[in-house]
Amino acid sequence: MKYMINLLGFFLTYACLMANSQAAHSHLEEFTLTSTALGGNLIGLNPERKIRVYLPASYTKGKQKYPVIYYFHSLGWSNEKLFADGKMQSTLDDAINSGKLIDCILVAGDFTGPGLGSFYGNAPSSGRWMDHITQELIPTIDQRFRTHKSATARAAIGDMIGAYAAIKLAMDYPGLFGSVYAMHPFGTATGETLMLSRPDWKQMNEAKNWKDLEHNVYSRVFMLMAQAYLPNQEKPPFYADLMVEQHSNQLIVNTKNVALLQQNFLLDARLPTRANNLRQLRGFKMDWGRYDENPDHVYANQKFTRALDDFGVIHQAEEYSGNAWNQYWEGEERFKNEVIPFLNRYLSLK
Repeated sequence: MKYMINLLGFFLTYACLMANSQAAHSHLEEFTLTSTALGGNLIGLNPERKIRVYLPASYTKGKQKYPVIYYFHSLGWSNEKLFADGKMQSTLDDAINSGKLIDCILVAGDFTGPGLGSFYGNAPSSGRWMDHITQELIPTIDQRFRTHKSATARAAIGDMIGAYAAIKLAMDYPGLFGSVYAMHPFGTATGETLMLSRPDWKQMNEAKNWKDLEHNVYSRVFMLMAQAYLPNQEKPPFYADLMVEQHSNQLIVNTKNVALLQQNFLLDARLPTRANNLRQLRGFKMDWGRYDENPDHVYANQKFTRALDDFGVIHQAEEYSGNAWNQYWEGEERFKNEVIPFLNRYLSLK
């Protein structure tokens, strides 16, 4: 009798192992999207974009449609690095398998480029990124995959300048996304430090290529910013105007360019005409680390959340103990413990 029980236990264990080995698994799909919106640029940006898509285990089993999370990555990063160590995929798998996240698709677009990457502008000279996202990326995903096409079934999330992009998209394209989670956004407002004090303006005015700017990260960042928000097709090699210009070896602030960049780039400057668009979101959260190496980002986010309150934009805002990136995947694991519950709460198929 004992032998029969042991034998039965063996077969049950074997059956479970076989069932698990044959179970469907999540997988990543990659494809190349040839962008018209990014074509014709003057800065050497490749219009061939490598898109990476996370598909849950259930995707291959049925014919149901899925909500979609769009991830916007930051400067110096890529969608390849996002999935490289398997952490993102396993975190989504664990959340879905444990019932903490609705079955969903995650799309990571390709926002890399010369220099450090993209500032999510919409300039023909440096790439019409907003057109690429709204007119090419999202429609292509809806065509290739079984997606729910309603705003409530779309979420935009991102880190740092990608978080900026998520908020900007909700501001400029109401009804496209139903929820936004911005992880430590940049570009929300001005900081306490004089904005013009960061880059080496002489270096920027004299630079002939990106290598000439490699010794000052702020020079590279501000050049990208200028390409996106102060484009000038008649001004090679970067095809951008600058906020500080060199004339006869003297650096002079161009007040018109300063005002134009702040008006077009900073989110709080855009808020008065777009607050009603943000108020259409079902869910909106932003957070930031208190110990960012650049404290201006912390000050700017504090300033922006107050501006959102002034304009009646319901949102959640949290300042946590950490720097600009470490707590999302380490320590508190905020992506798992904060971002995923937010997405599960606000993603809806209705």
